[in-house]
Amino acid sequence: MIKELGVSPHNKAASSPASYGGLVFVGTSNGRDVDNKRVPAPKAPALIAVDQKTGKLAWQVSDPGDRILDGQWSSPAVGAIGGVVQVVMGEGDGWVRGYEALTGKKLWEFDTNPKDSVWPSTRNEIISTPVIWQNKVFIANGQDPESGQGPGHLYAIDATKRGDISTSGRLWHYDKIKRSISTGAIVNGLLFYADFTGYLHCLDVNTGHLYWTHDTLSAVWGSPMAIDGKVYLGDEDGDVLIMEAGKQYKLISTVNMGSSVYSTPVPANGTLFVTNRNQLFAIAQK
Repeated sequence: MIKELGVSPHNKAASSPASYGGLVFVGTSNGRDVDNKRVPAPKAPALIAVDQKTGKLAWQVSDPGDRILDGQWSSPAVGAIGGVVQVVMGEGDGWVRGYEALTGKKLWEFDTNPKDSVWPSTRNEIISTPVIWQNKVFIANGQDPESGQGPGHLYAIDATKRGDISTSGRLWHYDKIKRSISTGAIVNGLLFYADFTGYLHCLDVNTGHLYWTHDTLSAVWGSPMAIDGKVYLGDEDGDVLIMEAGKQYKLISTVNMGSSVYSTPVPANGTLFVTNRNQLFAIAQK
């Protein structure tokens, strides 16, 4: 990406890939320079698609241009929305955009910041990965954890609409969340979203109504994972929180893993995998 496309990644970070139709989609992390004074490569792509067998570039987009606030660390999500397979990614100017998966054609864009917001105090970029569910996109904004805590915004977006849908596509807006780098989890008509301050929010996925919040008392870098009627969430203190995935607040258990849990618990084949700073745990019922 650096050599062939002129990408200038900020903090040398990169996104997780997603794939569809023989293509692999990945964010490039193109961003500002080390002093945060300028965007060295405003024409370099923010998102690319390559052939999964050959690595040949299929398409690229560079919508944020010189408006990148810091870096670009969101990962793309792929899903069928209104009969069209889209690649959706949060970008470094604080907008989330949807592209036609096979061509890269921009379908829609949504500004996740109030128009009067100011960087870096009240305006955010997007680090969270979009969640696609029933023709909707759910995403919160935030900042690099080095920037600390601050106000955030969580949205439900109608991704069947086209163009600038910052107003027309807004289904609901929840502004009681703080800056987030996490990805949401949806189960039983509920959306679970964590913020960097350490709160887990439980909302009605259709209306944005808040049912409850839980304070982990520690920073949260990972994302909630809904499994078998429960929600798991790790924090910087090394605790893994286990909540009931329901409208009523119920803390089932808190288990300390010995050091910070920055990742997201992952279930596979009846086993729960959890990593802390230097250990990998496989937890299963005997």
